[in-house]
Amino acid sequence: MRILYLTKKYPDASGGDAVVVANLEEELTKKGHEVLILTSNCPEIKEKEKVFKFGLKDKATNLDRITIRRVISLIILFFWGLKYLRRLKPEVIHSHSADLGFFISLSARLYRIPVVNTCHGVSFIDKQHSFIKRFAEIFFLKHAGFKKIIVVDKNNLRDFEEAKIKNGVYIPNGVDIGRLRFDKEKSERQKNQDFRFLFVGRLEEQKGVKYLIHAARILIEQTKFFRVLLVGDGSQREMLENLTKEYKLGSYVTFLGRVEDEKLIELYCTSDAFVLPSLWEGLPLTLLEAWAARLPVIVTDVGGISGICVDGVNALIVRPKDPENIAEAMLRLVEDEELRRKLGKNGEELVMSNFSLDKVVMSTLDLYKEIVA
Repeated sequence: MRILYLTKKYPDASGGDAVVVANLEEELTKKGHEVLILTSNCPEIKEKEKVFKFGLKDKATNLDRITIRRVISLIILFFWGLKYLRRLKPEVIHSHSADLGFFISLSARLYRIPVVNTCHGVSFIDKQHSFIKRFAEIFFLKHAGFKKIIVVDKNNLRDFEEAKIKNGVYIPNGVDIGRLRFDKEKSERQKNQDFRFLFVGRLEEQKGVKYLIHAARILIEQTKFFRVLLVGDGSQREMLENLTKEYKLGSYVTFLGRVEDEKLIELYCTSDAFVLPSLWEGLPLTLLEAWAARLPVIVTDVGGISGICVDGVNALIVRPKDPENIAEAMLRLVEDEELRRKLGKNGEELVMSNFSLDKVVMSTLDLYKEIVA
């Protein structure tokens, strides 16, 4: 089968949806399918065979914003579709953003190519987003003509029903468990090393990193033997670095930027806990990766996270935008080794039974076959 993936970002530009696409591409290629990628025209994305770019050149940090350049790029996507879909002849198009999916579907209809869309998070249910963004998302999802709309958070099926959005189907994100299985020997460190909290994600408002930095400032009053490692980049990096300097946390908070996959695996395996202080989420891939590495996790009670996390069983759940609550959870993990072991073990078991990449790939492929038949 020839499959065209449509995504705002690709691995070089960061973002969980980009990693999901890369994983699907790799696994489906192994199974003999031909995979093409259509992505945004930003310099962070490297040139690669069977990867096509569209639109105006733009920074990766601008791709989730409503700007004139972004609107022009979406219009270009429609005309790109008219020109290239006929040449590439994909049997199915899988979009990973509602706006991209809407504009490519206008072109795809002319060639009778079915389009699937994945929602990695649903904006219209969260009033933290602007009215325009929420209205646009509902409009795109209702009127694009998607054959199926995949949600990674099962609760979104209920949200779709209330918004009268049809064709929703649940397929969660998946993680390559073998890639991140707990490596005890590799994770052994000197006994005098500080407790390491790991964050992996974009440095954007959604991820709530400033509240983690505030929490670190509070935690210092209880213990000074810890470090916070921040992996990722984004439009808030400079602000967050300045906040770290203002609070004199330079010895406690480290900005690592984007890292290669091998380094990321090492960080998962050598950290003591994972923190995700998001303000809204779907089902973040980084959470599944942390569990696959048997890390105890601290998460906020938002979106798809709250649907799979049980406080005190496989995670410590804290309130969003609450640094004191986050700091309390961090201190609990520093002081309670048995709790860390329990949370990590239960999280790993949950990933193995429900979120393996193999299962997700097969479910996705079955969906393609269904809509192409």
